[in-house]
Amino acid sequence: MDEESRFYIEHAEDVAGPVTEEPHASRSSTIYLGAAAEPIARAASIPADVPAVMQARCAVCLERIAPSVDICPECDEAAVASPPLPPPSKGPASIPDLDPNAGWFATHWRPVVTLGAVATLLSSGIALRFLAPDRFLAPHATAKPAVAVAPEACSSSCWNGEACQQSHCVWQKPNNVGHVAASAEPTIGGPFTLPKDVSDAIPLDGERFAISLLTGLQLHNARTGGALALVTDAPQSRRLYRVGPVVYATAPQRIFVIDAATTHLLKTIELGAQVGELAVGALGRRVLASLPSAHAVAVVATEYHAEIDRIQFGDDAVGPIGVDDTGKRALTTTGQIPLAGLREPSGGAAYAFDPSRLASAQDRVRASMVGNPVGVLMAPGGEASWVVLRAEDALVPLEWLPSGAIRQSGRIPTCREPEQIELVRRGRLGVLRCNEGRAVEVFDLQKGELLQHIPFNGRVADLAISPDGEQAIVALPTEGTGFIGLIDLTTYAVRMLPVSAEPTRVRLAPDGSMALVLSDRAKVAWVLR
Repeated sequence: MDEESRFYIEHAEDVAGPVTEEPHASRSSTIYLGAAAEPIARAASIPADVPAVMQARCAVCLERIAPSVDICPECDEAAVASPPLPPPSKGPASIPDLDPNAGWFATHWRPVVTLGAVATLLSSGIALRFLAPDRFLAPHATAKPAVAVAPEACSSSCWNGEACQQSHCVWQKPNNVGHVAASAEPTIGGPFTLPKDVSDAIPLDGERFAISLLTGLQLHNARTGGALALVTDAPQSRRLYRVGPVVYATAPQRIFVIDAATTHLLKTIELGAQVGELAVGALGRRVLASLPSAHAVAVVATEYHAEIDRIQFGDDAVGPIGVDDTGKRALTTTGQIPLAGLREPSGGAAYAFDPSRLASAQDRVRASMVGNPVGVLMAPGGEASWVVLRAEDALVPLEWLPSGAIRQSGRIPTCREPEQIELVRRGRLGVLRCNEGRAVEVFDLQKGELLQHIPFNGRVADLAISPDGEQAIVALPTEGTGFIGLIDLTTYAVRMLPVSAEPTRVRLAPDGSMALVLSDRAKVAWVLR
């Protein structure tokens, strides 16, 4: 027997007395199996007759040992014995078992209470819904609901800038536009002396205006009249037209494109023929230039400022021209205002064409207009046109047919020698200027009726309509002096402003807040605010 086995047997004898030596195999199992040894082998450590209350556990291997043992016989470690195990409790368990004699409710009262609360909540909601069904809901319709009636459409198509309201087309005034002296008394600045070779003038904004000279385009201050700059790249400029953000200056055989903000020359459009009048259409995307010597009309694209087509009209020298907002219908005539002392032409013709089609695909509808047609007005939608006959003192309405042809309606008599007609989109009116008749007449274009005849003491040399359609400005030259007339197109009241020379031309700023009046004879200009 080795020393280790003898050590464990000796300590076992100290606890339980002498122990009969067992076979070698049994002692080996006790020594090496430890807690896994069979009870017979473990008897050497703890006698069976030792009560459980006198036993302790080793703090290392957790085996039961005697409380008086210093070295654990199982793990051979110092035995720091835990206190003796307390006696088993004799009281009831912390969670008592169900009483076998308890009733069904005693064992199922929790789910019964939960289901009762849910049923009470649902019953209360159902009861309130039927007792007060209309408290928070819209009342139920007792009759058949009425069918929503769509607003009645306008009888005719509305023009560009109009809206259909209560079966009527109502014009919507653009933003940031007005007229001269809208909220105060008008003031006149000037006269500002201009060069002797000035042929036209146009306001660029509220602070500047430009004049066309033989040497180029000259800029002036609208407050003091002083010259600011000279654009020498545009020589021999004659007429000036505002086309969106640029200015078109016509010359004998070309058109200069000038930026209105910087006054830089952007491009020169070579036409190779004498340029007559310009008309801006298609919402500013196209400009039609009449070429009287070439018997044609040039179509200019304003996106890149270039001639894209040229439409010929036989042997007729076309002059005045008009185009609608769609850019698909245009009208040009052969009339012209004669110089003083010359006989007035008695014949004339009008051509209807489509600027959006190629020249080879044009129909070139010709209508005879006896009476010197000097003015043209196109409806924005292109469904109608009006031609002014200077020699016949008449206004001729034209109806456009689906085929592209035009049909003349009954002539409307006007004042003597009508020369110019302008469109007033507010109310669909036409304002006619008469030279010899010394008057301005306002027509209802829809009904073809004269609404107002406004007489003056002198001939009316020029006419301009404000962008908001509420005011007309006329130039009234007399012998050595003249007047500027402001006409309220709502009440037809006239305010006369005297000037020191003979006014002949009126030009408006893009927003209508300033008017530039030019005297071709005295070579002076006034700024009206």
